Amino acid sequence: MALECARNALLQNTMDNKENTDKFRADLMNIAMTTLSSKILSQDKEYFAELAVDAVLRLKGSTNLESIQILKKPGGSLKDSFLDEGFILDKKIGIGQPKRIENAKILVANTAMDTDKVKIYGAQVRVDSMSKVADIEAAEKQKMREKVQKIIAHGINCFINRQLIYNFPEELFADAGILAIEHADFEGIERLALVTGG
Repeated sequence: MALECARNALLQNTMDNKENTDKFRADLMNIAMTTLSSKILSQDKEYFAELAVDAVLRLKGSTNLESIQILKKPGGSLKDSFLDEGFILDKKIGIGQPKRIENAKILVANTAMDTDKVKIYGAQVRVDSMSKVADIEAAEKQKMREKVQKIIAHGINCFINRQLIYNFPEELFADAGILAIEHADFEGIERLALVTGG
């Protein structure tokens, strides 16, 4: 009985400010600053409360906090922290690759982009001349060229692979104006799929 009375009193006095954006933001700021008061960030709690509230408001009602990525970089001060729109996959871009892509059409893969050598343990290939070795290498190169062409045929401008991309396919992607990223980590790929809706 007492529990029900307390619950009813709380429900009657509860205010839902989500329709009033200014009050809703003020409520979120109060919650964030209260949480940050006891943390290491207490000196800069208002600044970090602003960052946290802005990040949560960008979710537009979603409760999936996995959409918020926090990257920590050494150096600088706490006030150098900032919130940025978009997605960051922390990778170096290869030589000759585009540095910026607008309206990205992304293909994510987990495929071998090294030369397709004989992948049977203990297998040996015997040749009786260097020209036959060159023929085998040319055939491997042609096979890789065909694989890259099949990837390019999807109409992409960004190829992200979980595995290594050797120089030859990387050159082919660069010649086609496609940004190729290798060794993408699983967490980054999952977050990319989340933010792109794929």
